[in-house]
Amino acid sequence: MSFTFTYKAPWLLAEFETPQRMLSWSITHPGFCVNDRVAWLEVRNDDLNPNIDARDYMIDKLKKDRLNGALGLMTSRHIQHHHFAESAKGFVKAQCLSTLGLSNGSHVGFPENEPTHQKFGTINSLCALNVPLSDGALIEASSVVTQARTAALMDFYHTHMPQVPVITGTGTDCIVISCPNSASHTMFAGLHTNAGKAIGEAVYAVTLEAVIVWHKTVQRLRN
Repeated sequence: MSFTFTYKAPWLLAEFETPQRMLSWSITHPGFCVNDRVAWLEVRNDDLNPNIDARDYMIDKLKKDRLNGALGLMTSRHIQHHHFAESAKGFVKAQCLSTLGLSNGSHVGFPENEPTHQKFGTINSLCALNVPLSDGALIEASSVVTQARTAALMDFYHTHMPQVPVITGTGTDCIVISCPNSASHTMFAGLHTNAGKAIGEAVYAVTLEAVIVWHKTVQRLRN
């Protein structure tokens, strides 16, 4: 099922024609849920101090802007910097919408090398399939999204910035995987399936584009 998306600061909104099954660790809808909207909220560091509950803040903003019930994501990336890609393999189509900031980027498995962050970036990705998936396949699909995103980041750094420590993600990333809410389910979504191939191709492309744009933006601000 395809989605449409619009953006008007501070929101980037993806909308489906019908409710979809979703799996994420969203601040508002962690785990499995059924929803027809995913909303990115652009925030600044000053918006969320230690005395503010981030979940309550997000829910209040959704209600205030008549987006109550949407699956909510937060990003410090300027919302106009969003990226979209899609891929089709056989009868399976995957669409990915993502925002990417790497101000608090880290390399998994090396906590002792994690810098002290003054700013917070996030990679938030929605990947939607047009075929229904079982619970297990949704989990497997989420792992493919993670793998494709991380591969794109590592390939970028190895190719374009070999002198810089590789970033594999940030401490605040979130992935949302969605599919039609149907009784008949595809059981698997691994790398050898059409679902896995379509997911991998779309997510890799969108992440690579996003990280290139982010570094160009950062470089312009430094110069």
